[in-house]
Amino acid sequence: MIPPCRELPVGELQRLVAGLPPVDGQSVPDPRWRRVVVCLSSDPRPGVVKAARGLARRLEAALTEHRRLVDMYEHERKLWSLGYQAVAGVDEAGRGPLAGPVVAAAVIMAPGTHIPGVDDSKALSAAQRQTLYPLIRQRALAVGIAGAGPAYIDRHNIHQATLYAMRVAITRTGLSPDHLLVDAVRLPVPIPQWSLVHGDALSASIAAASIVAKVTRDRLMNCLDRRYPQYGFAAHKGYATPEHLERLARYGPCAAHRYSFAPVRLAGQLAQGR
Repeated sequence: MIPPCRELPVGELQRLVAGLPPVDGQSVPDPRWRRVVVCLSSDPRPGVVKAARGLARRLEAALTEHRRLVDMYEHERKLWSLGYQAVAGVDEAGRGPLAGPVVAAAVIMAPGTHIPGVDDSKALSAAQRQTLYPLIRQRALAVGIAGAGPAYIDRHNIHQATLYAMRVAITRTGLSPDHLLVDAVRLPVPIPQWSLVHGDALSASIAAASIVAKVTRDRLMNCLDRRYPQYGFAAHKGYATPEHLERLARYGPCAAHRYSFAPVRLAGQLAQGR
């Protein structure tokens, strides 16, 4: 039982708050959280009221994150309940840029696994993705990563390159998935699958794959930036930003560019005509 807060000195209240279990959204917050918030809210002392408001915000944030994660794992739970044990979420990064590879990742999580904070990579900051990347690698049952470079993209087109990278990423998990959750496309593989439009915002496994693919590709673009510093790949990661287009017009394309993409092809033609 928690005694009335107004009967406790501030130091004791601080110890009470410090003894609360952590909240991260992975599970429903411990009931003691709400009891402490209610207790503190009834205390008229200004410092305690301020502390109660801060705790209430943390509690509400944890509840909101828990509800979001419950929704994000809906497809996985359905498949796990049907007996599928190796469900792979598959996504890519880098379909749209003018340079660099398209990178795909496949992430298999054991039934019941939850990773707080996992979301569509585009909804996360670079720092958040960097924090989640090792967490996914640690907690996932298996992770596979593959890419298709500019030469493959130019030879086969970006769609086929994406499908190729996804297929290879699945094989590199080292497991045999019995069901796939794929973002937006259907893969030509003999494995049952759900193709989910905006799947990286609907499925935790796909979201995890999107984070792994994005972080991996960004690191590759940083490497290309050191090889071709004149293009600024570390800043724009090969996307058609005004800065990249200006550099492309000034220097012409390099081996890291996708010549089958119109702006690169045009820049190459202009460079040849100089």
